[in-house]
Amino acid sequence: MAEPSERSRLHAVFTTARLATLVLCISCSPRVVPLPVQDPDPERARAALATLRVDNHTTERIAILYRHAGRTGEVGVGHVDADDSAVMAPVPAGEPLILVARTAAGAELVLAPRTFVIDSAWTWSIERGSRFIHPDAGTT
Repeated sequence: MAEPSERSRLHAVFTTARLATLVLCISCSPRVVPLPVQDPDPERARAALATLRVDNHTTERIAILYRHAGRTGEVGVGHVDADDSAVMAPVPAGEPLILVARTAAGAELVLAPRTFVIDSAWTWSIERGSRFIHPDAGTT
């Protein structure tokens, strides 16, 4: 067994080695640079949404949805009873959306892609006699 002085010398060597390893690890690790603290641009901080109102002049209750142009999937934003008007849930602004009105039978009236301005309001007037088409078949 080692004498106390030799034991303390070995302890000092191992402690120094551990400390050197720690310093090396810290100095070689990627540095995290904090972002500057500043007030966000009010235009960018506000949600990019627009208001959609639907005037349904048809004889059917319809669901209103949107699809992002170039992507799959759709999002429902509300329903409008026959011969009624309603404001839908907000829709994304600043990106092309395809608006869809769908009957209970699954027939659709689809608009061409359009982009809404942030904080804008737009009314979609769906007239009586509008042509709703089943996506996988003929007209109804």
